[in-house]
Parts: sequence; structure tokens; C-alpha cells
Amino acid sequence: MKLNAEKSEKLSVSSELDALVAERVMGWKDVRPQNKAKIVYWGKKQDKAGRLRLARVPDYSTEPLLAYQIEDRMKELGLSEQYSKELSNIVRSKSLPVDWASPEQRCRAALKAVKSRRRKIALR
Repeated sequence: MKLNAEKSEKLSVSSELDALVAERVMGWKDVRPQNKAKIVYWGKKQDKAGRLRLARVPDYSTEPLLAYQIEDRMKELGLSEQYSKELSNIVRSKSLPVDWASPEQRCRAALKAVKSRRRKIALR
């Protein structure tokens, strides 16, 4: 999916935000809209046996239980600390405790954490 970083920060809670999270955070491949309306995205995710399976992109930005999968993924990627920092910055701007972060805010924090890691790798 081709979206630049500036546009990803401006996305509303939507299928496009979910698609970005699936691709950049969760590791999905070939994430594409099902039709021109871009309401539903599909992609290939790895199953337990390691094979890529076609599946609908989950609603990470609107479903709280799915948003918590993002935190588990951040731990797997070794980005827990950066994710927490980004989430804290996002939530602090709304004067809320981190525990009250919305699924959308968790998605945005994860995207920023992954983006900052890529930037650090590129600078090496």
C-alpha cells in the first residue's frame, strides 16, 4: 500500500488506517482494497504453519480487542519502549491517561514507532 507518512497521520479512523497497520506493523503482504470504494481491504497474512493466507484486514482502529494485538506485536518487534513513548505523546495531547487510549491512538502510535525504527536503520 502506497501512502506516505504525512498522509498516514491525517487518516481518519478508516479501512486505510487499518490497512497501514496490517502492512507496516503486523507484517501482512499485498494489502489492497477489495474494490474502488476502498472500504474493505484484503491481504496475505502468515498462518501458524508459516503459509501466507488471504484474509480481510481486521478493524484495528475501531475494535479495542484487536488494538491490543498491536501491543503484543510491538513487543515481538522490540519496539515496546518506542511505542509506549509515542502513545504517551499522543494521549497527553488529549489530556488522557495512557490506559484510556483509543484503538485509533494505539494504531497511530504503532505506525510512528515502526516509522522511527526505519528512520534509525536508514541513518546507520
